[in-house]
Amino acid sequence: ALPAGAAHLLGSPLSLEGDRALQFLAFDLPRLRDAFDISAGEGVRLPEVIPATPAFALRLAGTLNSVTGELLCTYGERPPFKAATNEQDQFVFRDSQNAERILLRNIPAERAAVARLEQVGFARTDAAGFVLHGQPEVVRFFAIDYPKLQRDWNVTLTAQVEKWTSEIERVTPRLEIVGSGVDWFEVRYSLITPGGQEFSNAEIQQLLRSGRNQTRLRNGRLAVIDTAGLEDFEQVIRDCDPAQTEPGLYRINRTHAPYVEETARELGSAIADRREALKKFITSANADVGDAKDKLGALAGTLREYQVAGFEWLTRLAANNLGGILADEMGLGKTVQTLAFLRAHQGNGPALVVCPTSLVTNWQNEAQKFTPELKTLVLEGANRAALFISMPAADIVITSYALLRRDIDDLRTFQFSTAVLDEAQHIKNPETQNAQSAFALRAKHRFVLTGTPMENSVRDLWSIMNFALPGYLGPHKDFRERYELPLARGAAPDVQRRLSRRLQPFLLRRRKRDVAKDLPEKIEQVVPCSLTSSQRSAYDAFLREIQSGLGPVAKGANAGAKRMKMLTGLLRLRQVCCDLRLVGLEKEDPSAKLELLDELLGEAIDGEHRVLVFSQFVSMLHLMRDRLEERKLSYCYLDGSTKHRQEEVNRFQNEAAIQVFLISLKAGGVGLNLSAADTVIHFDPWWNPAVEAQATDRAHRIGQTRVVTAYKLITRDTVEEKILKLQEKKRAAIDAAIDSEEPLMNGLTTEELEELLA
Repeated sequence: ALPAGAAHLLGSPLSLEGDRALQFLAFDLPRLRDAFDISAGEGVRLPEVIPATPAFALRLAGTLNSVTGELLCTYGERPPFKAATNEQDQFVFRDSQNAERILLRNIPAERAAVARLEQVGFARTDAAGFVLHGQPEVVRFFAIDYPKLQRDWNVTLTAQVEKWTSEIERVTPRLEIVGSGVDWFEVRYSLITPGGQEFSNAEIQQLLRSGRNQTRLRNGRLAVIDTAGLEDFEQVIRDCDPAQTEPGLYRINRTHAPYVEETARELGSAIADRREALKKFITSANADVGDAKDKLGALAGTLREYQVAGFEWLTRLAANNLGGILADEMGLGKTVQTLAFLRAHQGNGPALVVCPTSLVTNWQNEAQKFTPELKTLVLEGANRAALFISMPAADIVITSYALLRRDIDDLRTFQFSTAVLDEAQHIKNPETQNAQSAFALRAKHRFVLTGTPMENSVRDLWSIMNFALPGYLGPHKDFRERYELPLARGAAPDVQRRLSRRLQPFLLRRRKRDVAKDLPEKIEQVVPCSLTSSQRSAYDAFLREIQSGLGPVAKGANAGAKRMKMLTGLLRLRQVCCDLRLVGLEKEDPSAKLELLDELLGEAIDGEHRVLVFSQFVSMLHLMRDRLEERKLSYCYLDGSTKHRQEEVNRFQNEAAIQVFLISLKAGGVGLNLSAADTVIHFDPWWNPAVEAQATDRAHRIGQTRVVTAYKLITRDTVEEKILKLQEKKRAAIDAAIDSEEPLMNGLTTEELEELLA
């Protein structure tokens, strides 16, 4: 059925102008794409549609006993109006800064602003205004919450309110940096008002025990104790686990300097640091990285702007002998940013990269592609112990978590310049051999790469940070009691805010939407992997059998029979590359690609992406389906036998909880709109990349507002690699025959088929 009001589009062209055109693009077009295959005319680029960011202004009036407020919001040049009123007026307007963007009224942001006022004690009035009653509540608001609102909104006071609020002072922590050493700084902690009157901790506790958080000062003004702020600061001091040399004097490890400084800033507390002792320990985004970028050579011109920023972030941490977590969303190039760092630090000794077995080949290929001047050594195979003697001469040593466990007694004797753990979830449990082996590594710089947002994985966080920055989060038992358990029990915003503040200096996460201006609309990446030992044995055996079987044919049989044997042989080899069970072999390690798929899906789902997985083999899709069911992951499924195709498509488009769609390349490669997905995985390569591109475009559709990332899984030293090379060789012919499914395969000469089977 067509969407309401869409039938008239079938009769004649529709012309829209001005606001009506904007309304159509913002509201009608997304509904129409569920019923129509929509394309833009040549040279036409449809604008991006996103929620606007309103500016808020709060006007306050009243007395010490009762304050009224009016919250206004403004969008661009539009007149201001009361926030979260007339919500049926869903206006849209062009972005004055970007002609290719349409902005929507952001009602959730308006409601959040209203909720923020309600959380600090204001109540709504019938006239869509706000009121705060009671002198204690009014005094507390102006002492504690008003300064925070001023940072985010334009807050104005009447002359009367300005006069009596000047008589209110807030008691806040004051920090004085009184000394520092190589890896510590010393802080004197006191409680003081802006007017200079100091309170002892005992005086504050006595007031609070009597049920009061306000008192008169010697100058006649009213002092308010920010109990939540004091509690927060006491928890921060406890986090830092300082040595207390005398009452109120704390010696704190240098790694906590950014955390202490950010806490003071957020609470509005003063820091007296006349010698700038604290400053030298804080790695700010503006800190100079010297000539590090000059050492990148040709790679400097390859990196995108945000990747340069990531490289500089790693460099700044390393310059301060600190580690960190690079947690960029998948597809943004964590590997190349890390390689840039290793390139700039070449000559400082070998760096060790530990990754899942399925990604070892990818690291090797990426290093060869982006940093060919670095000597790379891969530790693999039964005789890898003989390679250890070559490690000092290497720039990058690559191994897997599985081999790290076995080789740790040898690896722990080496001093690496840098140790990098890729896919950090492999050490999330600190009791496992993986984690214990990683902790035992010796390296000057330690970094972790993960596509999972760390703040959402508190249970795993301690172990990962204990590798990157040993000891920073304190003992595991203490972290569990003070962070993990409170957050697991439900909403604990103060704990969450403190944890985010604690992590922020050592965690860098960018999402595609944050760096969209630096990205193409579609990112395509080949992800190589090596066959398992069982697959390699079977592949080589099949290849020998095929080659020997072609011998007699070549001597006299007809060319058609020979060609058929070749194509059948190629099919068997491609099936072996996917999974041995496709050719009837049951082994313990039937598929390297399934392991790689697990890694990619895990990172994608953790990063809140939705994924289309394509394969030309329906039996392979069945194996994937079994795998998803084992892991209790919800999915949709479509192959040539699926009867209710559109129902399955609608289910995926409309149910955000379904994160994976398994699709047969031939059944679902064209004609479907699956713009709810932003990640595409081609499990096996098809002869014609145009068919793969059409499948990728199921997600990369009109109405897709996110960057689409497409991964192509390729097994190393197999016919799949040769197919890729042949695709490039025949690119012009492929492009000319884009509407055909098998032009390359049918157009292969006998010599080219023989080359594939060589």
